[in-house]
Amino acid sequence: MSNPAGGGPRSDGGDATPHVVSDAELEYPSGDWSGFFKNHFGPSMLWALISIGGSHIVLGPTMGATFGLFALWIFAFIYLAKYGAWELGIRYNYGVGGNPVEAYDQLPGPKNWMQWYTVVVFAVFYIGITSGVGMSTAALIAPLVPLSVPQLFVVLVGGAGLLVFFTRYSLLEKILVVFTVALGALLVLGVFVGPPSPDVTAGTLLSIDLSGERLVVFVALFAAAAGFAPTGFSTSVLIGSWSMAKGEGAGQLRESGADPTDERYHDYIRAWIKTGRRDFNIGYAFSFVLVAAMIILASNVLFPEPVEDANFAFAVSQVLSESFGDWAQWAMIVGSFAALYSTVITLLDGASRASGDVLPMAMDRDLDSELVRRAVLAIMVVVSSTVVLLLGNVPVTFVVAIAAILAVTEILFYPANWYVVKENLPEPFQPSRTWIAYYVLSLITVVVFGILGALAQFDLVPVLVDALTS
Repeated sequence: MSNPAGGGPRSDGGDATPHVVSDAELEYPSGDWSGFFKNHFGPSMLWALISIGGSHIVLGPTMGATFGLFALWIFAFIYLAKYGAWELGIRYNYGVGGNPVEAYDQLPGPKNWMQWYTVVVFAVFYIGITSGVGMSTAALIAPLVPLSVPQLFVVLVGGAGLLVFFTRYSLLEKILVVFTVALGALLVLGVFVGPPSPDVTAGTLLSIDLSGERLVVFVALFAAAAGFAPTGFSTSVLIGSWSMAKGEGAGQLRESGADPTDERYHDYIRAWIKTGRRDFNIGYAFSFVLVAAMIILASNVLFPEPVEDANFAFAVSQVLSESFGDWAQWAMIVGSFAALYSTVITLLDGASRASGDVLPMAMDRDLDSELVRRAVLAIMVVVSSTVVLLLGNVPVTFVVAIAAILAVTEILFYPANWYVVKENLPEPFQPSRTWIAYYVLSLITVVVFGILGALAQFDLVPVLVDALTS
């Protein structure tokens, strides 16, 4: 058994006799729903709030406005295909008692290569994500203030960077979360109050028009949705940190000096894996319900007019108007701004903290994690601001481009999570044949997503379409 921490003392008796924790000392998870929500619920909602950004506020309305209710099937397929990477991470979190990234040094190949890749993702690629989500945030409220989108981006992202740098943003974060949850409730309620017209439902729910250039647009938007929805696979590292912070599952055994591989603890660990999966499933379902509601409302209000860079703010503000009237435009703007801006803050904080945690692992040496965090944070703010100042007001175009890149760059986290689960979990917690069959099909699908993302990024989608239609 490899050491899942990637270097420290083993807990399976390699360096010392492990402590034995009695049944009386073991803290089993609450079995009932009330106990679950009181004691164990949380990491999944932090993860879900990251996802309610570019995919929900930008891509969801864009897909609904362009292809109507058929976009529901597209997102449902993407959510189904991508679930496995996070499920493997949760299985590792609670079954081994660590974050999967700690074990990435076990992957075959050059030393610590996957940990280095993780650092690159958080320190470099997340600059692009921050630029895209931040530009959308600025574009949403730019019509209300005397600043251009690039200028407003510098103010908003610079302010978020200062908040994260000095770690004094907890109150603001709570306020933004409240507005985001309120927006979610309004979106779901809006579907029941103002459902799509019979014409839109009949014309788009089970059919899609891919004539002419629409096929090119479909492939490009599909690749973008595959990269951004619900989030990138690298967030399995973030949810791993949040899960471990609760000190539950095998992590509790390790803190007590016990060996999680000891079969005496199998029932205990099995119960915690089930609890961790339940928590994640709720966040995953919540994320999908909200993007589905956004698609339904956008299909009703915007279809068949696509959302473009110039009308992004106006289009998003209209999503709830048919359900609740003109006043809902302001609710939509405030809620969407809160969702996007909270994502910007979480991206800056999560990416910089993850870089500070993973870089010492990649370098295999002690580093000042706080210094790394602050340096990466400053770089993200400065570089993303420079990018947006150069690009101008192109929120939809830029998010689609960045999302297509993510469809390619995030793939590696899926097989990496599967490998460390296979190497470190005891046999009773290894995936069943059914799960393995799903992982194989899922991973193949994700690779196809990546190929589409690469084609979109290099503007080869028209070539693919011509080859398919000739």
